[in-house]
Amino acid sequence: MVQKLIVEVVDARNLMPKDGHGTSSPYVQVDYYGQRKRTKTAICELNPTWNEVLEFNVAKPSDAQVLGDMLEVIIYHDKNHGPTTSNNFLGWIRLNSTQLFVKKGEEALIYFPLQKKSLFSWIQGDIGLKIYYVDHDENEVVPPPPPPEPEKKQEEPPAVAAAPPPEPAPAPPAADGEKPNEEPPAAAAAATAEAAAAPPPENAEVEAEKPTESSQPPPQPTVEESTPPEVDSSTVGGVEEPTPPRNGTLPSHL
Repeated sequence: MVQKLIVEVVDARNLMPKDGHGTSSPYVQVDYYGQRKRTKTAICELNPTWNEVLEFNVAKPSDAQVLGDMLEVIIYHDKNHGPTTSNNFLGWIRLNSTQLFVKKGEEALIYFPLQKKSLFSWIQGDIGLKIYYVDHDENEVVPPPPPPEPEKKQEEPPAVAAAPPPEPAPAPPAADGEKPNEEPPAAAAAATAEAAAAPPPENAEVEAEKPTESSQPPPQPTVEESTPPEVDSSTVGGVEEPTPPRNGTLPSHL
């Protein structure tokens, strides 16, 4: 059986601002039995939350006498975020593995107040941790993760040939031998209407040359034209009779 120490770094509260802008970008560094691990950086957070699990191997008793069994948890401000040129110290804690560490299932979230390294350090806040042991069987072989399955292309179903549309049924013959009323297409009807409305130019010229015929009847001849000429009464039977003078005198030979 192999024993491991699990340190769950949950969060921290009320840290000291160190970046010169009233905040900090903290991360946690954990040292145990010569092993060092760290969390990610929480950018511009005075109350950061990590929720990260750090796993350490538990050394044999002979190694513990050399390396020690103290767990050190240190919080730093990340120099990559802000005008600072070094990782500023934000506080730390030191725990003895024989005092507070329990087995898995008995752990609890505990907040530890941060300590300062010197009398002139300005430190405040606390850090929340879960610390416990787990046992692993040495003979237990962890199977490798299965290789990722290649993405299967979705098989497209074969295209089904579209069936031809059904032919329209023939219309029944009209009764008494009458032909069905076949309407010409709309385009043909429009062309016929335009042809009837606009006569050809030749017919227009012929009509223009024809004089306009009045619908009124021809004028009737006047009375003078219809009355026959007067017959001279002095000439009867081809013999010309002398006309009497207008003044009432008779001719001399009478």
